[in-house]
Formats: sequence, C-alpha cells, structure tokens
Amino acid sequence: MTRTLLELRKSVDQLIKYHGVDAPVAAWIFTKDDVIDFPDVVGEKSNISEEVANKVIENLDDYDHIYTEIFDCIDGELREVGAM
Repeated sequence: MTRTLLELRKSVDQLIKYHGVDAPVAAWIFTKDDVIDFPDVVGEKSNISEEVANKVIENLDDYDHIYTEIFDCIDGELREVGAM
C-alpha cells in the first residue's frame, strides 16, 4: 500500500497508541530517492524525473507476490520458534 509520509505518520501514531512505543516492527519504506537508474556509463547520473519516480512508487502496490512472500516468511519464522 502506498501512502504519503503524512498518512504514514498518522498510521504509525495509531499503531503506537495501540501497541505502545516499544513494540517491535518490521517496515520497508521507499521514496523517490530510491528510484534510480544505473546507467551503463560509470559516473553518469540517473535521469529519473520526480514524476516518473512517483509513478514507480505508486505502482509498487501491483506486486502482490511481495506480500505473499512476507507472510510466508512470517509463517516460516513461527514454525522456527515453535509457535505452530
């Protein structure tokens, strides 16, 4: 799910109220600064526009297999610690 940073802050604030400030969390956050192109020529700069970078970030929601993989990892970890 893509969100704005303000929306993310509100969600985190709600999670803190519910779980407490010391609750463990795993998170991956990507911003436009992470959307880079590695040119063929060493030393050249990426020429990705802000518009393209934002579109790429917004389209990351289309990769359902990432969520499936994360939940498979959670399941695996539960089995590893003997919770299942």
